[in-house]
Amino acid sequence: MAFARLLVGALLLFAASCAQAAFQYPQLGVRSSGMAGASLPAQADIAAIFQNPAGISGLERSEAYLMYSKLYAGQPGIDAIGQSFLTIGAPTRYGAVGVGLSDFKAAGLLNERVLGVSFSRPLTANVHAGVTAKYLYHKYAPGSDQSAGGDPVFANGTSRGAAAFDAGVIASLSKSLKAGFSARNINAPDVGLGSEDRVPREYQLGLSYDKADWRLKTTADIVYRDSHLGTLRERTAPSIGFERAFSDERVKFRAGIGFDQFSGGVGIQFDRFGVDYAFILARNLISSNVGSHLIGIRYRFGDKQ
Repeated sequence: MAFARLLVGALLLFAASCAQAAFQYPQLGVRSSGMAGASLPAQADIAAIFQNPAGISGLERSEAYLMYSKLYAGQPGIDAIGQSFLTIGAPTRYGAVGVGLSDFKAAGLLNERVLGVSFSRPLTANVHAGVTAKYLYHKYAPGSDQSAGGDPVFANGTSRGAAAFDAGVIASLSKSLKAGFSARNINAPDVGLGSEDRVPREYQLGLSYDKADWRLKTTADIVYRDSHLGTLRERTAPSIGFERAFSDERVKFRAGIGFDQFSGGVGIQFDRFGVDYAFILARNLISSNVGSHLIGIRYRFGDKQ
């Protein structure tokens, strides 16, 4: 396999985002993806473990969430790119705990994995905080290309791992308004092979307004990546999302927009079992693929606490 394919895959992977560095593709749940990533103040959701650790606070019972996404489906010239994660969480007398494993794979090119352990609890009646300890691991697959095999980048191997830490908070400002803040990769771990390659710190701030009589939730988020690559515009990503509930909150339609993408989706939740679907269209790749498609399955165990 020619090493050029690795470069093509990397360029495509981050075409809708900013810098081309390790672990730049976020581990978002399907609900958040359907709202263009704008759902930071969401609570009691184990799928939020990698976006805002405070988001798992308020779990009423144990639950598991499985997500799989097919990225840039139909894009010619490269193999399949997909991402999946499994998260499991439970409430305890001390707070909510959660474990998550994320896997990103560009077939035959690159594999990135994130293992995270989270703890979150209320600090006051209106403020919830959480922390996540993560292990980041990535491995390249240069294949049989001779020039890649002799590349000094891979002189010490094709894989590297490092620890990282996240922290987040969610505050209820009023009955209808919530704010959330998350700092990810706080220690900016080095995952470079032949040279330093630090995972950029990410800071995300979000607001959500719940119009209860319309069953409509509006969210607005902004993400800043502390990277030396790209312009300030390329390192800053605002987005806005909407979620409209029907049938006693069991069916929810979602939509979102950012500078680089459009998204939409639907969620159906029964007492224990739920399904989410979302699709994303990258604005600068809209003519060469049929978008990214995500599906999530949630299962809740036991009785409410």
